[in-house]
Amino acid sequence: MIPFTYAFDGYCGWCYGFAPALHKFAHDNADRVRVRVLSAGMRVGDRIKPFDALRFTTTSNEKVTEALGAVFGPGYRALVEEGSFAMDSHGPAYGLIALSLQDPDRALEFAGAMQSAFFLDGCSLSDPDTYRALAAQFGLDPEQAAAAFASPEVQERALREMREVRELGVPGYPTLLIHLPGQTPQIFGAEEMTGDELTAELNKTLAEHNLA
Repeated sequence: MIPFTYAFDGYCGWCYGFAPALHKFAHDNADRVRVRVLSAGMRVGDRIKPFDALRFTTTSNEKVTEALGAVFGPGYRALVEEGSFAMDSHGPAYGLIALSLQDPDRALEFAGAMQSAFFLDGCSLSDPDTYRALAAQFGLDPEQAAAAFASPEVQERALREMREVRELGVPGYPTLLIHLPGQTPQIFGAEEMTGDELTAELNKTLAEHNLA
């Protein structure tokens, strides 16, 4: 299995747009790739600001839709229009771990569902009730997910993962890294690629390194 690291943020619109291609790539190559998901911490510290203070939000979303075909739902658009909601990336980092503790192999699937909950329905990814609902949706224990979300152990793990993303030198989000034997992690593909294009890139990369 070829290991990959996916550096994403629950509140990243470009990650939301990239998700369908990445999920198809991971599904189509499930017999030869393993994708680890790390939360990047895009909005922490002084980057936690309400929508009212993020003048580029609507323009950025339009670019995501134009480039990747992403649909932003009425619940999310209402949040943007109202303006007071502030995206704090700690919340989705905690939530992804909280869900993944119950089923580690589905982390990528959980990440996609979290982003749909936010960018379609306007559910806060910083609210434990969101993870109760997602846990129920996936047949997990809702109260266990909510308790994990608030636990110091999960929160410390989230901070470690954010530090790891920084140490990997990830330039932005989404970023997919491939870990080839004996080499430092390399950026793989691009967010504009389809799932099939990512698979073609994998085939090319493995052939170049005699790993096919």
